[in-house]
Amino acid sequence: MTQRSPSQTIGPFFHLGLRWRDGGKVAFSARGDRVVLAGRVLDGAGKAVGDALVETWQAPPRGAKGAARGKSNPFGFGRVETGRDGRFRIETSMPAGNAPAIDVAIFARGLLKPLRTRVYLAPRDKVATDPQMKSLAGSKRLETLIARHSGGAEYRWDVRLQGEGETVFFAT
Repeated sequence: MTQRSPSQTIGPFFHLGLRWRDGGKVAFSARGDRVVLAGRVLDGAGKAVGDALVETWQAPPRGAKGAARGKSNPFGFGRVETGRDGRFRIETSMPAGNAPAIDVAIFARGLLKPLRTRVYLAPRDKVATDPQMKSLAGSKRLETLIARHSGGAEYRWDVRLQGEGETVFFAT
């Protein structure tokens, strides 16, 4: 019988092995409606987490088939570091679906495992119909998973790692 070893914290050295060139530009085989997801990663006190890594993966836009071509990053994936002010920015295409969503993993110093969540680029009434969100449909915590449309193609979404207003994270 093999014995499992304990988890270890992953940061902040993980940036060296996980950094991608143009990781904030998500590629697909066909161009959909371009959107930008921008926000900040904050700790429990509301202070910026300046050495986190935000990884995203998502469904393709309507009409996209097959993998991204050329020297693009892997199909549907994004990966960016937060700046000293905790800010991140992902350029992508609007995911297909009634309640378009992007799955997110947050890697940061002191975490034994990445935190997994999801951000919706849709109004609350559409998000509440997503079968995966039924347990949160009547809760104000659902708001932590909804990006605010901030004009043009940009959506704003802040991630709070703990405390009041903590983002909903999923068990893995």
